[in-house]
Amino acid sequence: YLKDEESGRFWSPTTLPCRSNSAYITRHGFGYSVFEHSEDGILSEMTVFTDISAPLKYIIIKLRNLSGRHRRISATGSIEWVLGDIRAKNKNHTITDMDERSGALLAWNSYTVEFKNRVAFFHADGSNKSFTTDRTEFLGRNGTLDNPDGLNRARLSGKTGAALDPCAVIQVIAELGEEEAEQIIFRLGAGTGRQQA
Repeated sequence: YLKDEESGRFWSPTTLPCRSNSAYITRHGFGYSVFEHSEDGILSEMTVFTDISAPLKYIIIKLRNLSGRHRRISATGSIEWVLGDIRAKNKNHTITDMDERSGALLAWNSYTVEFKNRVAFFHADGSNKSFTTDRTEFLGRNGTLDNPDGLNRARLSGKTGAALDPCAVIQVIAELGEEEAEQIIFRLGAGTGRQQA
């Protein structure tokens, strides 16, 4: 999600989950996809690709301010953890935490055989960021992915732990002067144990 922090208006850099009325351009290459979109003077280019040798996915969002004025834009990445065969069956066994050293959000499910020793992670660059691992907090009581309640808040709570509806949401705020550009990188992956993750 991309959000103009001044007006509160938000949209997706891709056609889902909350499509805007402006045009989207999608290009696919060998091992990558690029999604381009322009909304209210903010040009976004999102490139998605995976590592060749590691279980790691990169989502790189390049923002350029063409609006002619200073802008404060947030980029929010959201992941729903499954960590098993069926989300509903495994969500009560998924535990989340934030790694203090790296700042990555971690999730694991010791209950399932397939993911018993695996630790998944979601991470983003940037110093001005907030997060939550509670899907109910992010979506809201009756919220949906195309209109999550968490995007109406100034910051996310930083909640992690057990007995949550597990997810990983990271919001990074970028300050863009006229004609300035910024790049935000989200990483999603998994490792064997917490240390490798």
